[in-house]
Amino acid sequence: MAENSTTGTWIQVAAGLKNPQMRTVLGQVLAGQAQEIDAQAKANAKALQRWAGIGLLAQDADGSWQVNEQLLADTLASAGAAKADRSGILRFFDGPKLHTLPAKPADRREVLLYLRDAVIAEGQVLREEQLNERLGVFHPDTALIRRYLVDHGLLSRAADGSSYRIGSD
Repeated sequence: MAENSTTGTWIQVAAGLKNPQMRTVLGQVLAGQAQEIDAQAKANAKALQRWAGIGLLAQDADGSWQVNEQLLADTLASAGAAKADRSGILRFFDGPKLHTLPAKPADRREVLLYLRDAVIAEGQVLREEQLNERLGVFHPDTALIRRYLVDHGLLSRAADGSSYRIGSD
């Protein structure tokens, strides 16, 4: 799995864990109580589908929900490899946290590309609060990072400001 792919995955998992409904549904699956989840309840069905979209949960042939152990293994392996490499743009990060926005335009663009690819996939549309949840893993000033991503053309904002998608590089 590519580093940006797994980086994006763990960011999506962290954002999902921040959502109480998603956390509850995941907890039931992890506790072996998946059969007790009322999948007909709209909130539960939505949470299950969001976890499935991230790739953390998948349905078996019999319809029961299971954790994708391979995704967890790949994500952990990628995190270990990334931690060992503190060169390139990773020198601007302390773990997952962005501690400095680079002054050099080329470095800044690379950092912003990294952040964009970690929080949103091609073709995905995120509401502002979803984007903020994901960017918040990297930096507390989500408005600043979001504005830079839009200003650099890396994200496009809907005319009404309600949603974001990948812009033209």
